[in-house]
Amino acid sequence: MINDLPVSPVDNHQPIILLHGWGMNASVFQPLQKLLSGSRQVYSVDLPGYGSNPWQAALSFEDQAASIAVNLPAGILIGWSMGGLYATEIVRQNPARFAQLILVCCNPCFVHRADWQCAVKVSVFDAFADDLASGWSTTMRRFLSLQMLGDKNARPLIRELVMNFQSAGEPDTEVLRYGLELLKTYDGRSVLADIDIPVKMILGKRDALVPASLAKEILKVNPRIQVELMANAAHAPFLSHPDHFISLI
Repeated sequence: MINDLPVSPVDNHQPIILLHGWGMNASVFQPLQKLLSGSRQVYSVDLPGYGSNPWQAALSFEDQAASIAVNLPAGILIGWSMGGLYATEIVRQNPARFAQLILVCCNPCFVHRADWQCAVKVSVFDAFADDLASGWSTTMRRFLSLQMLGDKNARPLIRELVMNFQSAGEPDTEVLRYGLELLKTYDGRSVLADIDIPVKMILGKRDALVPASLAKEILKVNPRIQVELMANAAHAPFLSHPDHFISLI
């Protein structure tokens, strides 16, 4: 479902559409939306099974992406982490609809393979699954804390975000398991190699999930991709360094 933040655009910028990562929902973008609301039309999207968007287990990943795209306006599509995989697939299905694709801390192939060294071991995602035994809310707090190390406002922001997540509803375990499997198996390198619209990647040098080495390796996939590496950011730069992040989009 799309969560439309009421805004009155004051310039000619394209609308921005935001797709969240695993375990989250559209409310993770609320701080960013507030900062952008004076100059941009902003939409945030609940991925299938998160927030207000019901889970339909019978749908394939491609069908899920298609169901999201139906309600999206034309504009700049921004996918964070797992949301970047959905954004990539949406652009593949709708090659002339969006002005730009921005992938934030998203690896087209998250898991280490023989021909793809700039990724993490599959055990990283297995650890996320194990951590869920302590509860989804606790897992999200730990995850956000790791991604916002060094931010002076981290504690109150994490508290606010977790409250927003909880108010939107806890995702079903099946949804979380599906997302982890997608992160372990999806390989979007061929899609990015053939993509025609402008693509930008925003990465965090301190990211433990998406190695900074991707900044160089992705150019072997498609040399036209523009890469921005934020030196002091980790996996959620729009939360930890919002002003810098906004300057890049």
